[in-house]
Amino acid sequence: MFKLVLKRTVVDKIDAFLDSYLDSFLNLFIDSWIDNVHLIEENYKKVATNFRDKIYSSLNKTFEQDIIFWKKIWEEWDTSVIISIWNYKLFIEYREKAKIRFVEIIEFYKK
Repeated sequence: MFKLVLKRTVVDKIDAFLDSYLDSFLNLFIDSWIDNVHLIEENYKKVATNFRDKIYSSLNKTFEQDIIFWKKIWEEWDTSVIISIWNYKLFIEYREKAKIRFVEIIEFYKK
């Protein structure tokens, strides 16, 4: 079993993506005059939280395994893999050394 280490820039990129994801939904209801808009906003906040949890659990599930299927080796130390989560594809570059996988780059793309 491998240990997963996320670079600080990867965590920041995930946080920025989720903030943008949530803001895109919340901006739909600005000045909408809907009576219970706070209920809709709370629901979207829960969805964003569930999405964040799904991202981190998928990263852990994928990178803690001994063998990663469908990976691509770019150079001697650089490897990448694509993970599908909901309607998004995550392109992830990582390095592997002594039973530790270091995720260095993550990109989000809509399917």
